[in-house]
Amino acid sequence: MTKLSENKPHIIQIVGYKNTGKTTMTAALIGHFSSMGLKVAAIKHDGHDHFEMDQEGTDSYRFGEAGASAVVVMSEKRTAIMERQATRLDDMLSHLSGYDWIVIEGFKEAFYPKFVMVREEKDLSLIDRLEGVVGMISWLSPDQVMEPRVVNRDITWYSVHETEFIAKALLQMFESK
Repeated sequence: MTKLSENKPHIIQIVGYKNTGKTTMTAALIGHFSSMGLKVAAIKHDGHDHFEMDQEGTDSYRFGEAGASAVVVMSEKRTAIMERQATRLDDMLSHLSGYDWIVIEGFKEAFYPKFVMVREEKDLSLIDRLEGVVGMISWLSPDQVMEPRVVNRDITWYSVHETEFIAKALLQMFESK
């Protein structure tokens, strides 16, 4: 089992195949942690590299189009950094070291504690393939997924409909280490 760090920030990954509810679960966990007054950062992996945060017609878009390798937009309450370069996950985590929690959506192959989202039985194959799995969040009943022939690891099953319980379990998991 992956060692859970007692140091902050606590890091948890939400991984799974497409349309398994990763974004919904990530947002729910962020909401629960934030409502408790915790400082939370989110990192999302875009495996298709088709996102664009700045929109055509904005000044930040024009700066990027003009050739800026990095564009920073700052206001009284927000800061956004757009860099035209790849950033390693470990480097971004170092940048976010002042947070209580970092919730990562995706980056299946990273070696951080992770929950696997399971919508259908075929999604279970991911559990045995990945390192660091501490639990599954599923639409399926525990009887459908917890038989030894289906999952070869001793992990905890959580219902996708119990996000508050999942958030509390995560807090206990990390705080008790």
